[in-house]
Amino acid sequence: MRQLQLGGVWVLVLAILAQPAIAQSERYPTATELQQLAQELRRKIPDLQASGFYSDRRTFEEWQERSAYAEAWADVDPAIAPFLGEWTAIEESLHIYPATARGGVCILDVYQDESKLYTGQVRDGKLYTDQNQVFFLDNNFLGNAAVYDNQPSFYEYAHPRPLPNLSEDLGQYYPETIAAFEASNCLVGLPQ
Repeated sequence: MRQLQLGGVWVLVLAILAQPAIAQSERYPTATELQQLAQELRRKIPDLQASGFYSDRRTFEEWQERSAYAEAWADVDPAIAPFLGEWTAIEESLHIYPATARGGVCILDVYQDESKLYTGQVRDGKLYTDQNQVFFLDNNFLGNAAVYDNQPSFYEYAHPRPLPNLSEDLGQYYPETIAAFEASNCLVGLPQ
């Protein structure tokens, strides 16, 4: 019984280590590394879709609302529009909002009981963050490329949903992060 308990602890430790963390990447991935990671995500998408974790669970109304939001922003800042929305993973979500600077976004990264605000700039169809991460798109999937221990890797998110109401849906759980969001050059709602 003791060995079984210790084995379970190791499984738990390994599972925790495998999860994405809200940490800053050492550096941006190189162009070659990004290309390799994008190819790896493309190969992995059929398995992700079959896994059940990355099934498209959006309602038609959610799909419509997020699409209308992205289209409205595409008229103002076409570079950021494909990235906007709430992207989900197994235990993490990214809420990508427009920023006042052209090509800029604000990202709320919510992971279990933690949250963090960081910013990004879209260049050449990829979203570069101030955390040395690069987000890239493949259909309804978003890859988050980063480098830890000099090893490039990615984590995937899928099927963008409409952005939640900040104060009602997120403010009660992450008040410091939402306060930082509101104090920054982040935008909510449709373009004016």
